[in-house]
Amino acid sequence: MYIIPEDFKKFISSDCDRLSFIRNYLLNSGIECPVIPVEGKNHIYVKFPLRQYNPMFRIKTVIAHYDRFPGSPGANDNSAAVFCMMEWARKLIQRQDFHNIRLIFTDGEELGEGDVSQQGAFGLAKLFSKLGIKNDDVFVFDCMGRGNVPVICQIDLPQGMSSAFISRFNELEKRAIKIISEGSGGKWFKVKANYSDNAGFILNGIPACAISMLPSKEISSQEITTWNLLHTPLDDIRSLTPEAFEITGKILNSLADARFFLE
Repeated sequence: MYIIPEDFKKFISSDCDRLSFIRNYLLNSGIECPVIPVEGKNHIYVKFPLRQYNPMFRIKTVIAHYDRFPGSPGANDNSAAVFCMMEWARKLIQRQDFHNIRLIFTDGEELGEGDVSQQGAFGLAKLFSKLGIKNDDVFVFDCMGRGNVPVICQIDLPQGMSSAFISRFNELEKRAIKIISEGSGGKWFKVKANYSDNAGFILNGIPACAISMLPSKEISSQEITTWNLLHTPLDDIRSLTPEAFEITGKILNSLADARFFLE
């Protein structure tokens, strides 16, 4: 059984410099992680060796926002996903085979509630588009620290999206379902949810799928109380379940192992 580390408690403390914490955590394992400033937001890019990429297969861009809502510990939103990915990065750097993971910790997700263009990922997606990075599979992990069932966040795509985009989005969702199903022993669900960092990518014409975690009893009863804790002081370590961390780790490993040929 996974035990939430003491370092996690430091990460969610009110006085934690989260950007420095993430970078120091990774640098201590020899992982380069330069900061990418975009439109006033500071994203952290995890740099893996070139030998861990194979151009025959799709790049899998994996994103988790490290900022948190003011006044909230942000234990589930989004510290759990970030911490799982920091632990994952330490494993990935040791792999002898390729994984094709592009890992980015984003800043400014919580700023996009009123206007997605203010969201940090929106500017990052614009940069992707400018650089011609439009064919990645983009997976956004948000609120992964509570529950035992991974969920695909079901959204209504903006009106006016082309049939080609919708087709690409649907294919990405199928790949996401395959990955989380393999990582969770076949347990997964689709739940209607708000946008996360996937919004900024979608509005820039890049399909992005958001993945979260919920308790099975909340899904079956359709009373998702987990989301009521977000952006409040109650989003603390007591609200989390170690099993969620364990399942998230398995999903991330499944994601690293997944190989999808470029079309």
